[in-house]
Amino acid sequence: MYIILFYDIADKSLRAKKDNSYKIRKEVEKYLTRVQFSVFEGEISPSDLKRLKAHLNRVIDKDLDSIIIYESTRLSYTKRVVMGVDKNDGIFTD
Repeated sequence: MYIILFYDIADKSLRAKKDNSYKIRKEVEKYLTRVQFSVFEGEISPSDLKRLKAHLNRVIDKDLDSIIIYESTRLSYTKRVVMGVDKNDGIFTD
C-alpha cells in the first residue's frame, strides 16, 4: 500500500513534557521517505503500517499534535505533481 503521512507537532512552549518530534520523525523514517520537513511518502506493508500507527499513537500528545495519513492501495491511483525541486526525483518515474 502507498502512504502519504503529514505531521504537525505542537510548539515546545505549549508542551508540559519533552518534545517528541525527534522520536516521531525517526520512527516514520524507518518506513517512509521524507519529502519535506514533516511530510513522508512511500510503499509500506499493512503490518508495518499497523506497527507505525501503534508507535505514533503512544508518543504523540493527542491534545496538541496532529498526524494525518492518506492510504492508497496502489501508487498508480495517485498523481504526483511537484512544483520546484523534487527532493525524491530518483524514486518516482513516469
